[in-house]
Amino acid sequence: MPVPTQAAADIVIDGTIGADDRGTIRDLAFDVPADVTQVRVAFTLDGPDGTQITLGVADPQRDRGWGGGIKKAFVINDTFATASFLPGPIPAGRWRLTMTVASMRPGGRAKYRADIRFTRRGDPTVGAFPDAPVAGGAGWYHGDLHSHTGHSDARCRSLSGANIPCPLFLTTQAGADAGLDFLAVTDHNVTSHFAELVVAQTYFDTLVLLPGREITTRFGHANLIGSTAAIDLSQAGAAGGSVNPILKAAHETGGFLSINHPATPTGEDCLGCGWVATDTDYRLIDGVEIANGDTIDDFRGDPYRAMGAHLRFWESLLDRGYRLTGVGGSDNHDAVQGRQPQPSPIGRQSPVGVPATVVHACARTGDALVAGLKRGRVFVDIAGRRDRLLDMTLSAGARDATMGDMLAIGAARDVRGTIHVRGAAGAHAVLRVGGSERRIILPPFAGDDATVPFRITGLGRARWVRADVIAADGATILVGNPVYLQRRADPGADGPRGDRCDGRSHTPAP
Repeated sequence: MPVPTQAAADIVIDGTIGADDRGTIRDLAFDVPADVTQVRVAFTLDGPDGTQITLGVADPQRDRGWGGGIKKAFVINDTFATASFLPGPIPAGRWRLTMTVASMRPGGRAKYRADIRFTRRGDPTVGAFPDAPVAGGAGWYHGDLHSHTGHSDARCRSLSGANIPCPLFLTTQAGADAGLDFLAVTDHNVTSHFAELVVAQTYFDTLVLLPGREITTRFGHANLIGSTAAIDLSQAGAAGGSVNPILKAAHETGGFLSINHPATPTGEDCLGCGWVATDTDYRLIDGVEIANGDTIDDFRGDPYRAMGAHLRFWESLLDRGYRLTGVGGSDNHDAVQGRQPQPSPIGRQSPVGVPATVVHACARTGDALVAGLKRGRVFVDIAGRRDRLLDMTLSAGARDATMGDMLAIGAARDVRGTIHVRGAAGAHAVLRVGGSERRIILPPFAGDDATVPFRITGLGRARWVRADVIAADGATILVGNPVYLQRRADPGADGPRGDRCDGRSHTPAP
């Protein structure tokens, strides 16, 4: 979700009302240009106690909703609208904001103002989805980036035992019960859940709900998270052609776009599950799902060689110079019976929040979380435990970098670093040096909160370094993202990916 900005209003309608206006209706007309894809209205009323107004809105063809007396700000676009309002195409022409003066005490007088802002074709769809009113500055936040409801293919049993599409609130309740900080609901190829999700957000106000959709094609699946913008998926399953036009449209929304379960074989149970688009323009992609709820058992064995070897797929792209954030998600399709003894109609499910994606973000808001995912200071917790942490810092001379950063090493052939881990006493870290399949095993962590220094020599032409945490029984429990290495003659794949929360660039100066 792009960072919302309070741009100047495109249209301002203001005026005054008095006691004689009680019970009257005013149509506050405004014209919408032909290239508009979203209308935002923010209405303010400055008057004495006892003054009440209600608002509705209509486009040139039909009513688009009524917010009554409790919704003074709302958004309407082609895929999403604030509850009480209707999404759909934004026709050009004369719109009407209907203001009813419901009450006004004798002698009263009030000022009103409607600020109307347009999003035009090609602009990021900002300000559409609200953030939960939760506190939180810069820090680590746990969440699930992949879940489903009955708006697509989630199935569960009703109270009488019938096989039904699962209600969305069961998924959001499961996210709250798991203590998540954020949850993306990513139903397949639809946006119908957005309106229900924003209603749920007002109740689940300790959990940031992110609008998402799983773009499902015969080439593979990809999650677009944080954007409500419309995307034309009519050619998603067409024979021949390329997936790149769809990826380009998704990329241009400003959301976080990640390939899902890329190494999962395609079969009758999952059309296009594996990523097979050989012409993929990976510059349009932000991340790769390296741990999926259906394949987390692989991390108890060898996650590089098991059926769902998503890590190998991801690292092959890192070796080619792409900077793609590794993430995880439960891919849950039954938030209740999927983890209970009663069989689920859709089969055994990984619970919501398992595995978890843990992101360092500048704030606990939707836009900041999406920015943090793109930046890449992220790790995946296979078990979804809230007490665990994995962070890594690399240094070359006076320069340092954390996960997701590009570290300028010049002609240096070695780097120093530290691994900081919590909640994994007795486990150990394994450093992976990109491009060489080189592994460096560090000593076991002595306590529950440990910092382990290391040095890597003989880097050769390595492009990246990252760390995993391995439990005493050999299972991979935490998966870290890379620090990317930049040499004088190697400008890197993308350049900087934004700023740290302290305002410093991700790419230290050479």
